[in-house]
Amino acid sequence: MTHFSSPVHLRRLVMPCCWLVACGWIAPSGSAEDKPAEPRAFKYVIAGLFAPDREQDLRVVFEKLPQFKLQSIDYASAEATVEFDPAKVFPAAKPEQIVDRFNEALRGASQGTFEASPPRAIPMDKLKLVEIPVEGLDCKGCSYGAYLLINKLPGVEVAQASFKVGKVTALVDPEKIDQAALEAALKKGGVQIKTPAM
Repeated sequence: MTHFSSPVHLRRLVMPCCWLVACGWIAPSGSAEDKPAEPRAFKYVIAGLFAPDREQDLRVVFEKLPQFKLQSIDYASAEATVEFDPAKVFPAAKPEQIVDRFNEALRGASQGTFEASPPRAIPMDKLKLVEIPVEGLDCKGCSYGAYLLINKLPGVEVAQASFKVGKVTALVDPEKIDQAALEAALKKGGVQIKTPAM
């Protein structure tokens, strides 16, 4: 009968196990692999934040998405920070697919009125502010329609529209688009540009 009480016997048992752990062939008890993945914060550009009251609309949408936690909204840059565990929410998705999967969930919950895309590449301080005075019907739907006319134009990074305030604004890459192009797109869509008083 073999006794394993001596230090020599214990060393013979423990050393091979330590070597296997060090080589990564077995995971030690209580290792990071055993712990559940932690939620992470992701920043997205959110299309659909065309007016200040849309922030509350976005919060309501997230109530339908309990697997995602809306941490913050930056209306000025049309960005939101969202916390979730991608391994739990999208278990089969590759890292490059996470944005598209989140966008599908957001679009579905908002009936297509909000969309998510990766953070913009161009810094905010490189963008030019364009303000276009408009007039017409004072309703949220009309403002959203004006917003849609310019939001996805190449070079438009942030767009806002409010007939209540009487203007459409955009932060643009001046190398890609100018005010004349924005006004042309609005006019083509039936938005009435307010002419300055003489």
